[in-house]
Amino acid sequence: MLRKSKGLSVAIATLMLLGTMVTTTVKTKAATIGSTGFLKTNGTVIRDNKGTGSVVNLRGTNLGGWLLQENWMSPLGVTDEWTLRETLTNRFGEATKESLINTYQDAWLNTGDLDNIKNMGMNFVRVPILYLDLMDKYGNWKSNPWSRLDWLVNECSTRGIYVLLDLHGTFGGQNTFDNCGEANSDPQLWKNTQYQDRTVTLWQGIATHFKGNPTVAGYDLLNEPDKVGRDQLNGFYNRLYQAIRAIDPDHMIYMEGAWDWNQLYAPSVYGWTNVVYEMHYYAMANSQPTDWNAQNGLIDSAVQGMKDHQASWNIPVYAGEFCVFDFDDLWEKFLSQMNSINASWTNWTYKITNGSNHWGFYKYNNNPVPDINNDSAATIASKWQKFNTANFLPNTSFQDLVKKYTGAPAVTTQYSYLTARANGKVISADNYGNDPLIANRDTAGDWELFKVIDNGDGTISFQSKINGKYVAADLNNGNKLIARSTSIQQWEKFKKVPQTDGTIALQAMANNLYVTADLNNNGVLYATKTAVGGAWEAFNLTQQ
Repeated sequence: MLRKSKGLSVAIATLMLLGTMVTTTVKTKAATIGSTGFLKTNGTVIRDNKGTGSVVNLRGTNLGGWLLQENWMSPLGVTDEWTLRETLTNRFGEATKESLINTYQDAWLNTGDLDNIKNMGMNFVRVPILYLDLMDKYGNWKSNPWSRLDWLVNECSTRGIYVLLDLHGTFGGQNTFDNCGEANSDPQLWKNTQYQDRTVTLWQGIATHFKGNPTVAGYDLLNEPDKVGRDQLNGFYNRLYQAIRAIDPDHMIYMEGAWDWNQLYAPSVYGWTNVVYEMHYYAMANSQPTDWNAQNGLIDSAVQGMKDHQASWNIPVYAGEFCVFDFDDLWEKFLSQMNSINASWTNWTYKITNGSNHWGFYKYNNNPVPDINNDSAATIASKWQKFNTANFLPNTSFQDLVKKYTGAPAVTTQYSYLTARANGKVISADNYGNDPLIANRDTAGDWELFKVIDNGDGTISFQSKINGKYVAADLNNGNKLIARSTSIQQWEKFKKVPQTDGTIALQAMANNLYVTADLNNNGVLYATKTAVGGAWEAFNLTQQ
């Protein structure tokens, strides 16, 4: 989870004190995951049966605090997980340190928690991993690195829950926050080639171990990368992508920009395939957690950004972390809008030790946190054992709210095509959408297919299948219609006007003029007519 500054910790502590698109539906996955459940991307959606089966929207939660503690939400007791492990090793030795970590992890998450997650209708967990769970600090593999993850994947499989393996903290740290395991102002991953090499080796090991496992929903390369330029970040992502693909050609790979789409390049830049793009959404500065307008604005921006990039990059999108605090109406808005565009999502997080807002489905565990510097090993173990979920308070109202959205069916949008009454020809977004729309085709292929978007204000928009862009009445180009826009504004809106003969006319909101198939200009579509004068302004809209 994003942690911006010490000021944010104070803010959270204060808050604790204050206390016409045509669609068909597809069932959400719920049964035990077998070989046909293997997920791959297919355009803007995720499908099972290696990308050829049913649409599967992934909806669930993060298992925060399990394999990587954060002091604000788990019983860490020191600055970060690196300090925790170093202190325990220096005091008690390697074996006892490992035993204590195991004791804590056994308490924090067990099969009962996975039952809770399934009972909330969820089909997905994102598991934050610290590199020290798999390797030592020198990059040597542990003697049994896979026991925890294998247990999780196997138990989730029997419950129909997919697992995303998220490298939350890697060698040297990839950001400045304690959530990478090493709170610091200068993350060393971006400066130390040895740390980069070890991270590549780590992902190669993960890919080798989980290759072919259908319960694994993919690999989340790095959590919330920070203090790194766009070129270096994407270049390193490409290195990790190529290393994984050499071993595992099938699992989805998640490209995380954390909180800014401008951190990432389109997949076409590097030739990436079978990738999901991930963002995290928080508005936490100053008074934002208690500001309805700030949280509402976050949602509007988040959904628009996901929609724009989903369309223009032809990718599935995923909100890997988010929280809109105690605004139940905004939770409902955010979840429903993400569901409406087939965005996958996992809130942050499953449970927290404090009672701050809707951060967790379970909260308030007031048992004492171990004194890592002074308690005996036995006392530390005894205290950590009290952080099983039975000792937390269920956040029942939040659970009930989210349950309404976990089981909503995926939406598969069908394509439509337009036929000009003027000449009986199908309208084409010619030359891969680079040329103006023209009525000159006998049949409908990808160039001729459009998603019909209901804008909710009495207008519709057309999104071209061939390039994912929206059709605009371009007032700077002779009022020609062309599929060139990455978002819907006034020029991309049209009013569908029914005609008495069963055809429709299209009135462009850009200039309030009607669209015509101008047979004097080879059937090119223009928004130039003040009225519907006859066949040239009449169209049939046919669902494929």
